[in-house]
Amino acid sequence: MSELMQISANELKFLVKRSVEGLGFSPGDQLSAGIKAASAFQLGLANSHLLAKGLDALNSEIKAPELVSTNAQQMVFDAHGQSALVQVEFALGLALAKAKPQLKINNIAAAAFAVPCLINWLAQSLSLPEAQQCYAVYFTHHTGAARCVLVAADGQVLGLYQPLKNVVGPNTLLLCMGQADIEGVLITDGADLLGWRERCLDQGVHLDAALVARLKQMMQASFVPETEASRAGAGPG
Repeated sequence: MSELMQISANELKFLVKRSVEGLGFSPGDQLSAGIKAASAFQLGLANSHLLAKGLDALNSEIKAPELVSTNAQQMVFDAHGQSALVQVEFALGLALAKAKPQLKINNIAAAAFAVPCLINWLAQSLSLPEAQQCYAVYFTHHTGAARCVLVAADGQVLGLYQPLKNVVGPNTLLLCMGQADIEGVLITDGADLLGWRERCLDQGVHLDAALVARLKQMMQASFVPETEASRAGAGPG
């Protein structure tokens, strides 16, 4: 069994942010990756295996999910294997801005990391009245089972469900607007999910020690080699 380490959510956010920076992603992707990783762990949607999968799939040569089709009911994107730790904001933001009933992102790795992004988007006021509804996010859990997170229009998490039918594949994310009744079994309600997050704020999260070591090694690539110029620019400001 792998040795586990207990670290704070802020430390996890920092480690992931700097690791993504070391791979050459934009500052926006760096910050969002850290936030999504920490939030997903706090909500119990991620573990070390899923984070490792998300890190493995990071590809800085991919710039954004590709829009492959759109109609009045659905937008479909192809993430080309990119990790949901980065760039998923483009597809989610466009679908919410246009109030599409459904958004599907195919070929996306570690799709659960997109859930915190949706929560953050909905916590902001949406200009279109028709977009101010509940949203159901379908993805494959790190256990391999289908999962659905129901989120209120204000970003409040309402519950985690196991759907009766698998509506997405292992590398697909499906977002459905206005779907307040989930055909499935409630695993954890919103209050328990928020309670889990509060406990993580106090007690931290647990990661495999080997994964923590990997993150620390990855972040070394983000450090600027020390030179006369870098020393001259060091300091406050």
